[in-house]
Amino acid sequence: MRRRAFTLIELLVVVSIIALLIAILLPSLQRAREQAGRVVCAAHLHQMALGVTSYTVDSKGRLPRVMATGGVHSFATYWINEYTVTGPATTLRRVNLGLLMSFMPDPQSYYCPSVNANERHSLSFNGPDNTWNDGIGDSQHRLRSSYVARSYVTIRDDIGDLDWVAADFSNKVIYSEFYMVDQWSGGGILNGEISAPHEAEGYNRLFGDGACRWINAAPLEAERPINTFVPLSFEVLNYYAVLDREP
Repeated sequence: MRRRAFTLIELLVVVSIIALLIAILLPSLQRAREQAGRVVCAAHLHQMALGVTSYTVDSKGRLPRVMATGGVHSFATYWINEYTVTGPATTLRRVNLGLLMSFMPDPQSYYCPSVNANERHSLSFNGPDNTWNDGIGDSQHRLRSSYVARSYVTIRDDIGDLDWVAADFSNKVIYSEFYMVDQWSGGGILNGEISAPHEAEGYNRLFGDGACRWINAAPLEAERPINTFVPLSFEVLNYYAVLDREP
């Protein structure tokens, strides 16, 4: 006895049911992936806390020196290495989180999964304008992390002393993934962009005492809308006041 074939109507009903199930489940799957990304991101910051502790022990209580491009209170503190001028020569030196390389050798630890998922993000591992080589960094390129240092003091070319003492920042944010801009390009960002991670819903923060906490975007947006415009110096300071204050 021949089995009856599906009619066109029956096939359309099956396809419609499958499409409906996908529409229902896909947001949940995306949400689960984002939540997992937040957890991994926080784990990276916890690992940084251990690296910072080791660094401060070796550096008489000082945090890794901060280097920014764009001014004293610039948001561009994402550099892992940067050019420095020593006499007639120009070389690359490690700055910011790059100074933790001996304690955190895995390059993926310097990047949030949410950022790596964006192929155009210039703060992603091996992303546009951010080329690594053999897992240790290409000595011919400047490198950026997706985590930024607190915009506190800018040190250029090893001039001056950095008063960046861990004990003074135990209850303040020292590293985060809050870039203060969204969908921004300019300066050295030539082929990609810097966008807010985690679908711009919030950000992970690392405090000087090693605590890692999530902050929703709302209080930061209330202070100043996060967009393609670079914040002014006083706006950067106001952002950090919010980052420090929020639980």
